[in-house]
Amino acid sequence: MHSGQGGQRLGKIPMVIGMRILVTQNFDVDGGIVNGSMGVLKRIRYTTDSEGRRYALSCIVRLDDADDDCEVMQGMDPCEVPVLCDEVQFT
Repeated sequence: MHSGQGGQRLGKIPMVIGMRILVTQNFDVDGGIVNGSMGVLKRIRYTTDSEGRRYALSCIVRLDDADDDCEVMQGMDPCEVPVLCDEVQFT
C-alpha cells in the first residue's frame, strides 16, 4: 500500500530490536505511555498464521523519558512498558 491509499500513513514497516520508536496513541496516560513518547524497541511477541507469516501482537519498549525509579512490571526491566497491537482499517 502506498501512503496515498492509507491517508498518508505508512504501510508495513519492519520492526527491529533496538530501533527507535514513537508512540502515536495514548495507551496508558497515568503510566506515561502517551502519544509522542519515544523509546527503544526491546522485544516483540508474534503470532504465526497457517502459511508461516508472522504478525506482531505486542512489543516491549524502554521509554526515554521514564524515571529510573518507575514501577517494574513482572518479567521486564525498569522503565520497560508493553505496547499492544493497534489496527487501523481504511475503506
